[in-house]
Amino acid sequence: MFRWLQRTVSGRGRGRAADSSAWNPTGWWWCLDHGRVENPPDAPGHRRLGPYDSAEQAAHWRARLDDRNEAWDESDRRWAAGR
Repeated sequence: MFRWLQRTVSGRGRGRAADSSAWNPTGWWWCLDHGRVENPPDAPGHRRLGPYDSAEQAAHWRARLDDRNEAWDESDRRWAAGR
């Protein structure tokens, strides 16, 4: 079963290559372990955010998150008021 799972995840055995789009060596990441922008990343994927187009975007990830959440909350309030 383990070999079947490896072939399924990698795409081998079905005539197509593995999906390499998950790794982008040209981007910038915010490392949750180190609290800094990194390129290349120095932490596993579940401990970093990105990739971002620039180091500045990676450094300001929290502001972007807060802005999006505010916009979504406002949209939810307008939707709830219209029901």
